[in-house]
Amino acid sequence: MLLDKNVPLPRIKLIDFGLAHKIEAGAEFKNIFGTPEFVAPEIVNYEPLGLEADMWSIGVITYILLSGASPFLGETKQDTLANISAMNYEFDEEFFCRTSELAKSFIRQLLERDKILTIQDALNHPWIKPLNPCQALVRRLSVINLENFRRQYARRRWKVRPAVQTSIIQYHQHAIRSLISMCVVLCVCVLCVCCVVLCVCVCACLCV
Repeated sequence: MLLDKNVPLPRIKLIDFGLAHKIEAGAEFKNIFGTPEFVAPEIVNYEPLGLEADMWSIGVITYILLSGASPFLGETKQDTLANISAMNYEFDEEFFCRTSELAKSFIRQLLERDKILTIQDALNHPWIKPLNPCQALVRRLSVINLENFRRQYARRRWKVRPAVQTSIIQYHQHAIRSLISMCVVLCVCVLCVCCVVLCVCVCACLCV
Protein backbone atom coordinates (compact mmCIF):
# COMPACT_ATOMS: atom_id res chain seq x y z
CA MET A 1 0.00 0.00 0.00
CA LEU A 2 1.10 3.55 -0.68
CA LEU A 3 -0.12 6.68 1.07
CA ASP A 4 -0.36 9.88 -0.98
CA LYS A 5 0.22 12.68 1.56
CA ASN A 6 0.40 15.52 -0.95
CA VAL A 7 -3.36 16.03 -1.00
CA PRO A 8 -5.71 17.43 1.69
CA LEU A 9 -7.38 14.03 2.16
CA PRO A 10 -4.71 11.27 2.08
CA ARG A 11 -5.32 8.63 -0.56
CA ILE A 12 -4.43 4.96 -0.16
CA LYS A 13 -3.18 3.19 -3.27
CA LEU A 14 -2.98 -0.59 -3.64
CA ILE A 15 0.16 -1.57 -5.53
CA ASP A 16 2.38 -4.52 -6.49
CA PHE A 17 0.28 -6.88 -8.57
CA GLY A 18 3.31 -8.65 -10.03
CA LEU A 19 2.06 -12.06 -8.89
CA ALA A 20 -1.55 -11.51 -9.96
CA HIS A 21 -3.13 -14.44 -11.76
CA LYS A 22 -6.20 -14.57 -13.97
CA ILE A 23 -8.66 -17.20 -12.76
CA GLU A 24 -9.98 -19.23 -15.70
CA ALA A 25 -13.46 -20.73 -15.42
CA GLY A 26 -13.27 -24.47 -14.75
CA ALA A 27 -9.49 -24.46 -14.26
CA GLU A 28 -8.15 -25.27 -10.79
CA PHE A 29 -5.44 -22.93 -9.56
CA LYS A 30 -3.30 -23.23 -6.45
CA ASN A 31 -0.51 -20.99 -5.18
CA ILE A 32 1.49 -20.37 -2.01
CA PHE A 33 2.86 -16.90 -2.74
CA GLY A 34 1.88 -13.70 -0.96
CA THR A 35 2.72 -11.54 2.05
CA PRO A 36 2.04 -13.81 5.07
CA GLU A 37 -0.39 -11.67 7.07
CA PHE A 38 -2.57 -10.89 4.03
CA VAL A 39 -2.99 -14.35 2.48
CA ALA A 40 -6.22 -16.34 2.78
CA PRO A 41 -6.51 -19.74 4.52
CA GLU A 42 -6.79 -21.40 1.10
CA ILE A 43 -3.24 -20.28 0.32
CA VAL A 44 -1.90 -21.49 3.67
CA ASN A 45 -3.59 -24.87 3.19
CA TYR A 46 -2.69 -25.07 -0.52
CA GLU A 47 -6.31 -25.35 -1.62
CA PRO A 48 -7.89 -24.27 -4.94
CA LEU A 49 -8.11 -20.47 -5.17
CA GLY A 50 -10.83 -18.13 -6.35
CA LEU A 51 -11.92 -14.54 -5.92
CA GLU A 52 -12.70 -15.33 -2.28
CA ALA A 53 -8.96 -15.20 -1.52
CA ASP A 54 -8.86 -11.60 -2.79
CA MET A 55 -11.93 -10.66 -0.74
CA TRP A 56 -10.21 -12.07 2.36
CA SER A 57 -7.22 -9.80 1.70
CA ILE A 58 -9.56 -6.81 1.44
CA GLY A 59 -10.88 -7.72 4.89
CA VAL A 60 -7.34 -7.76 6.28
CA ILE A 61 -6.52 -4.44 4.63
CA THR A 62 -9.70 -2.84 6.02
CA TYR A 63 -8.86 -4.13 9.51
CA ILE A 64 -5.36 -2.63 9.27
CA LEU A 65 -6.55 0.73 7.94
CA LEU A 66 -9.14 1.19 10.69
CA SER A 67 -6.93 0.04 13.56
CA GLY A 68 -3.31 0.33 12.51
CA ALA A 69 -2.84 -3.26 13.74
CA SER A 70 -2.71 -6.53 11.81
CA PRO A 71 -5.39 -9.16 12.60
CA PHE A 72 -3.30 -12.32 12.23
CA LEU A 73 0.27 -11.15 12.78
CA GLY A 74 2.22 -13.45 15.11
CA GLU A 75 5.74 -13.45 16.54
CA THR A 76 6.93 -15.57 13.60
CA LYS A 77 5.68 -16.30 10.10
CA GLN A 78 4.61 -19.75 11.27
CA ASP A 79 2.53 -18.16 14.06
CA THR A 80 0.94 -15.82 11.52
CA LEU A 81 0.05 -18.67 9.16
CA ALA A 82 -1.36 -20.72 12.05
CA ASN A 83 -3.55 -17.76 13.11
CA ILE A 84 -4.83 -17.42 9.54
CA SER A 85 -5.59 -21.11 9.22
CA ALA A 86 -7.49 -21.05 12.52
CA MET A 87 -9.08 -17.64 11.69
CA ASN A 88 -7.79 -16.49 15.06
CA TYR A 89 -8.35 -12.73 15.36
CA GLU A 90 -10.25 -10.24 17.52
CA PHE A 91 -11.22 -6.59 17.62
CA ASP A 92 -8.94 -5.27 20.33
CA GLU A 93 -10.71 -2.48 22.19
CA GLU A 94 -7.46 -0.51 22.31
CA PHE A 95 -7.51 -0.18 18.52
CA PHE A 96 -11.24 -0.39 17.74
CA CYS A 97 -12.77 1.77 20.49
CA ARG A 98 -13.90 4.30 17.87
CA THR A 99 -14.87 1.81 15.17
CA SER A 100 -18.56 1.23 14.46
CA GLU A 101 -20.24 -2.17 14.60
CA LEU A 102 -21.15 -1.64 10.96
CA ALA A 103 -17.48 -1.46 10.01
CA LYS A 104 -16.69 -4.51 12.14
CA SER A 105 -19.54 -6.37 10.44
CA PHE A 106 -17.98 -5.58 7.06
CA ILE A 107 -14.63 -6.99 8.21
CA ARG A 108 -16.18 -10.08 9.83
CA GLN A 109 -18.03 -10.99 6.65
CA LEU A 110 -14.81 -10.76 4.66
CA LEU A 111 -12.75 -12.84 7.10
CA GLU A 112 -14.96 -15.90 6.61
CA ARG A 113 -14.27 -19.26 5.00
CA ASP A 114 -17.71 -20.47 3.93
CA LYS A 115 -19.91 -17.36 3.58
CA ILE A 116 -17.45 -14.68 2.56
CA LEU A 117 -18.86 -11.59 0.84
CA THR A 118 -18.81 -11.54 -2.94
CA ILE A 119 -17.54 -8.44 -4.75
CA GLN A 120 -21.09 -7.19 -5.33
CA ASP A 121 -22.18 -7.98 -1.76
CA ALA A 122 -19.19 -6.02 -0.42
CA LEU A 123 -20.04 -3.01 -2.60
CA ASN A 124 -23.65 -3.16 -1.36
CA HIS A 125 -22.76 -3.56 2.32
CA PRO A 126 -24.36 -0.78 4.43
CA TRP A 127 -20.94 0.42 5.57
CA ILE A 128 -19.92 0.97 1.94
CA LYS A 129 -23.35 1.89 0.57
CA PRO A 130 -25.45 3.34 3.44
CA LEU A 131 -29.17 2.59 3.37
CA ASN A 132 -30.21 5.53 5.54
CA PRO A 133 -28.84 8.82 6.99
CA CYS A 134 -27.80 7.11 10.23
CA GLN A 135 -25.58 4.61 8.38
CA ALA A 136 -24.21 7.42 6.22
CA LEU A 137 -23.16 9.28 9.38
CA VAL A 138 -21.50 6.17 10.77
CA ARG A 139 -19.53 5.81 7.58
CA ARG A 140 -18.38 9.43 7.63
CA LEU A 141 -17.10 8.96 11.18
CA SER A 142 -14.90 6.04 10.11
CA VAL A 143 -11.30 7.20 9.83
CA ILE A 144 -8.00 5.62 8.95
CA ASN A 145 -5.90 5.21 12.09
CA LEU A 146 -2.74 6.76 10.63
CA GLU A 147 -1.04 7.36 13.97
CA ASN A 148 -1.15 3.75 15.07
CA PHE A 149 -0.56 2.59 11.51
CA ARG A 150 2.75 4.47 11.39
CA ARG A 151 3.72 3.29 14.87
CA GLN A 152 3.02 -0.36 14.11
CA TYR A 153 4.64 -0.48 10.69
CA ALA A 154 7.61 1.84 11.19
CA ARG A 155 9.38 -0.91 13.13
CA ARG A 156 8.77 -3.63 10.58
CA ARG A 157 10.82 -4.70 7.60
CA TRP A 158 8.97 -6.39 4.75
CA LYS A 159 10.42 -9.71 3.63
CA VAL A 160 10.72 -10.78 0.03
CA ARG A 161 7.61 -12.54 -1.12
CA PRO A 162 9.10 -15.94 -2.06
CA ALA A 163 9.96 -16.37 1.64
CA VAL A 164 6.26 -17.07 2.23
CA GLN A 165 6.58 -20.32 0.31
CA THR A 166 9.31 -21.44 2.70
CA SER A 167 7.21 -20.37 5.71
CA ILE A 168 4.18 -22.35 4.54
CA ILE A 169 6.33 -25.40 3.80
CA GLN A 170 7.88 -25.12 7.27
CA TYR A 171 4.40 -24.75 8.78
CA HIS A 172 3.25 -27.99 7.13
CA GLN A 173 6.52 -29.75 7.96
CA HIS A 174 6.01 -28.87 11.62
CA ALA A 175 2.47 -30.30 11.47
CA ILE A 176 3.78 -33.49 9.83
CA ARG A 177 6.54 -33.86 12.43
CA SER A 178 3.97 -33.48 15.21
CA LEU A 179 1.78 -36.13 13.59
CA ILE A 180 4.74 -38.51 13.22
CA SER A 181 5.67 -37.96 16.88
CA MET A 182 2.12 -38.80 17.94
CA CYS A 183 2.18 -41.95 15.81
CA VAL A 184 5.50 -43.04 17.36
CA VAL A 185 4.15 -42.50 20.88
CA LEU A 186 1.00 -44.44 19.98
CA CYS A 187 3.06 -47.32 18.56
CA VAL A 188 5.20 -47.45 21.71
CA CYS A 189 2.07 -47.52 23.87
CA VAL A 190 0.57 -50.33 21.79
CA LEU A 191 3.86 -52.25 22.01
CA CYS A 192 3.92 -51.82 25.79
CA VAL A 193 0.35 -53.08 26.06
CA CYS A 194 1.21 -56.09 23.90
CA CYS A 195 4.22 -56.88 26.10
CA VAL A 196 2.08 -56.67 29.24
CA VAL A 197 -0.55 -58.96 27.71
CA LEU A 198 2.17 -61.42 26.63
CA CYS A 199 3.66 -61.43 30.13
CA VAL A 200 0.25 -62.08 31.66
CA CYS A 201 -0.34 -64.95 29.24
CA VAL A 202 3.08 -66.49 29.99
CA CYS A 203 2.47 -66.20 33.74
CA ALA A 204 -0.93 -67.78 33.35
CA CYS A 205 0.55 -70.71 31.42
CA LEU A 206 3.29 -71.21 34.02
CA CYS A 207 0.76 -71.23 36.82
CA VAL A 208 -1.29 -73.87 35.04
